Amino acid sequence: MTQNNACDFRSGGNTVITKQTVTIDKRFSTQELPIEANRYRLILGGFCPWATQVAIEIDYLGLDQVISKGVIWPLRRANNHADWMFGAKDTDQDPVLKTTKLSQNYQKAIPDFAGRPSVPALIDIKTGQVVNNVTDVLLDELALVWDKFSNQNQELFYPQEQQKKFKTAANEILHKINEIPGKILNIGSQNEYEKLATTFFNQLDKFEIILQHQSYLWGDNLTQLDIRLFASLVRFDLVYYYQNKLNYRCLTDYPALWAYAKRLYQVPAFKNNTDFYDIKQHFYRVDDHIIDSIERVIPLLDENKWND
Repeated sequence: MTQNNACDFRSGGNTVITKQTVTIDKRFSTQELPIEANRYRLILGGFCPWATQVAIEIDYLGLDQVISKGVIWPLRRANNHADWMFGAKDTDQDPVLKTTKLSQNYQKAIPDFAGRPSVPALIDIKTGQVVNNVTDVLLDELALVWDKFSNQNQELFYPQEQQKKFKTAANEILHKINEIPGKILNIGSQNEYEKLATTFFNQLDKFEIILQHQSYLWGDNLTQLDIRLFASLVRFDLVYYYQNKLNYRCLTDYPALWAYAKRLYQVPAFKNNTDFYDIKQHFYRVDDHIIDSIERVIPLLDENKWND
């Protein structure tokens, strides 16, 4: 999965070449991890389309009462693009984990860790170790295994009687929407770009037709599918249209999709985990170097249109 590529855009149009990420995939469903209230903390970036999916789901299911959340600083350090810090100053700490940079929590899990820490990162507060950093896994684990703490109807949010079909729909969003911006940053030819962009817009066309006839992707009820799609839609016009050259159409050119995205934005779990400031800072300014060129300028955004 190329789940973190979309968060690695470098001003000037080049991808950031850094150390490799690692996959940490301990699960609750396999009893590797105990299901225990107030034991885990999700570290996310308000800019990241992968981490915010997990944050939205936690809040929507009411799991924010038993799983806390912490946020990394949206800008890389100009002299260290390979780590995430917890604040503007090097001494700033996460108030719960008491670490200053995310790599420290990866090192607690992997003592010889020398890679690039990524978000989302679910951390065991007792040990300080990252226990899972895979978006797709976290989304399903939280929806299916933490149901005793949820305040939503699990069957409506993640219909297990149709689980195979539902997972196929989730994978369609993952591969044809979520992953496309990151893949485009690593293309090596015009043909590769056009193939990826065509896949992206063909899928949006399909969703536009679906949403002309129903309120949500799975019918009349909000499901995990809507969280997966929203994270990309809310970054489409602001980031992907320009930086990833997904500019065949805007989100606002799709009446049903645009109305759907705005409707989701009014749900507190979605709005509270949509940080336009962090999105702009990360994708345009990139790091804490001074803004000295057009590539680093932070664009204006009429956020009020999301409330119309």
